Amino acid sequence: MDLANDCKKLLYLVSLYTGDENGKEKWIKNYALWSLIYHGIVEKVFENYDYTPVLVIWYGKLRVANISMEAKAHLFKLRNLNLINKLRLATSKYRYITAYKITRKGREFVENIEKELRNSVDQVFNPPGIGVPDIVIDSKGNPVLVYSNGEKVEIKILYPEDVAYVSRPIFL
Repeated sequence: MDLANDCKKLLYLVSLYTGDENGKEKWIKNYALWSLIYHGIVEKVFENYDYTPVLVIWYGKLRVANISMEAKAHLFKLRNLNLINKLRLATSKYRYITAYKITRKGREFVENIEKELRNSVDQVFNPPGIGVPDIVIDSKGNPVLVYSNGEKVEIKILYPEDVAYVSRPIFL
């Protein structure tokens, strides 16, 4: 199976946060996954991903979040290849939540991912001696990585950047 390096890294990232633990299935919500992807872009884990401000419903409120369209396309591809599963749930207030989980086939694929690709993900999301950080949402709705050593890193996914650009009119 021929996947782009960033796609392999994304699959490995999903594998760090999902799977079966103690007989229970563990899924990652799309809010958390989008946040991890954004943090991975900022920290240069993903080489060819970019992000753009997108209007989303974030914990019941309409917000602007920096979302990677390339990562969304790779999630779709990973799902079509049966490397991840996607689950859509309705809340008690009839809002939909999407979650992802690695499949057995995906877990087998991850075992064969090149060590250098796994190491680039581990530097940020699974540091040696510290382990995989929890991702929590603070009272303002901002995602925060909480490492076992007490370090907390706020992920600025909900803060769109001003980008300078030049435009000129084109008359037809």
